[in-house]
Amino acid sequence: MKKYIAIIVAIIMLFTLAACGDKENNDVNNDVSDNQVESVDGAIKTSLFSLEYDDKVWTYYSEDTVNEEDYSYIVLQIPDPEDPEYYLINAEIEVDVDEPYDFRDDLAYYGFNQYEYEVNKAYETVKIGGVDLLKYDDEDDTVVYFNRIEGAGATVTIEFDTTDTTDTRIDDLLKGLTITLEDIGNEDGPWEWEGTPFSAESKSVQAGSLTVRAEWIKTEEYIATNEVFDHSVAAIGNTVYLLVDGELRKCIIVDGELTFSEKIELPEDEYDMVEATADGALWVSGSMNDVICIKNDKIVATYEDLYDFAIHPSGTWGVDYFTSEECNIVTFSGDTYTTTPITFKEADTIMHLNVDENNIYVCANAKDESGHKVFIYNKDGVLQKTLCDSEGEGLGSVTFVAKSANGYIGFDGNMRDVLLWDNDGNFVAEISDGDLFSTNYPWFCNSALLSDGSIISVMTEEREDKSATELIVFKVSGF
Repeated sequence: MKKYIAIIVAIIMLFTLAACGDKENNDVNNDVSDNQVESVDGAIKTSLFSLEYDDKVWTYYSEDTVNEEDYSYIVLQIPDPEDPEYYLINAEIEVDVDEPYDFRDDLAYYGFNQYEYEVNKAYETVKIGGVDLLKYDDEDDTVVYFNRIEGAGATVTIEFDTTDTTDTRIDDLLKGLTITLEDIGNEDGPWEWEGTPFSAESKSVQAGSLTVRAEWIKTEEYIATNEVFDHSVAAIGNTVYLLVDGELRKCIIVDGELTFSEKIELPEDEYDMVEATADGALWVSGSMNDVICIKNDKIVATYEDLYDFAIHPSGTWGVDYFTSEECNIVTFSGDTYTTTPITFKEADTIMHLNVDENNIYVCANAKDESGHKVFIYNKDGVLQKTLCDSEGEGLGSVTFVAKSANGYIGFDGNMRDVLLWDNDGNFVAEISDGDLFSTNYPWFCNSALLSDGSIISVMTEEREDKSATELIVFKVSGF
């Protein structure tokens, strides 16, 4: 996910530069569209709230207004008197008549426990605009007031970005706000603990001459998450390690069920990848975080200044990569390592990379702009094969690739397909997630090879009743 964010940020920066270049034209063309709202003598009225404010202090941006029957949004700023290109306070007021699920994600994002919020009413609120709102303060430069107004089926969010969160002008602005929602008796859908957890029967799909089988592995407790992408799995013998929301859980498969054994403590950082090596070690990494090596459930080594990382099964070397084709072979020697540059010249933007005994699988956009493909290299960076679709064109976003006796198998997160190729890299079949896993729209997060040659795969799937997004686990065989 972090790689995607980096790409998106780069694109945004390009558009931002273009917007800066057009600043004079934007200033000239100030026509207000039908869904924008003007400020008249420091008064603003939208369909869902009204605001009276000091227009000698605050600058109102009518071009940033959205005012529809079920959605209202405005932006005000206090410019920096020393440089009007910057602001001292940025205020955004938003009222959205919509489903509750984004709000529930925000609860978790801002550090509020959903059960404590809903069942135990554990959090204090502040009355703003006639409604009760939670307050999040990062004690640095951001204050957010937000809450779900269930009877109206709406979410209110007020966010301030500022150099001083105690600035009295923030409170002065809030005093002039009135939320004008109507209680229509709405009742939101079930919460995570009220909903129906995911379940599935084992299924088999014929793919060419192969019969691919998927077995759902029930977890001892369902695993709900607000993060769609960044989860991982590794296996050492009959022990499975799940890295979910930055927490590493040691589990054991007993009678087809994944039983939680214990939590392995990790440093306070953002880790999203765990891999196992033949010596029984775990390698845990995260974009631009330290790489840590764990043996017997204890951290035995920490390696700094690596970006994204994929380890070779021997545990003696791996690949340090980010998004470009310029990467590094990392060779370990005790608590230290050395790097050797390697270039995957056919690749442009790398989305994922994993290593097996003989191959480096680079899942990336092609340099020749032919789409997302899997480029298979040896340790010297020499291209061995290219995996693509049945037309020789691009795939979606492959999150794991493995070699089998019959060829190659890949999990395409964007297309939600399991892909098969023969030993020469020729396309054999694609199997949709629904046909194999009985899922609706999962994201294939990560997979790992088991000792019996099958694959354990973790994915996220929103429940049918939308009460939660779950991490679900499957064992895939027959490829």
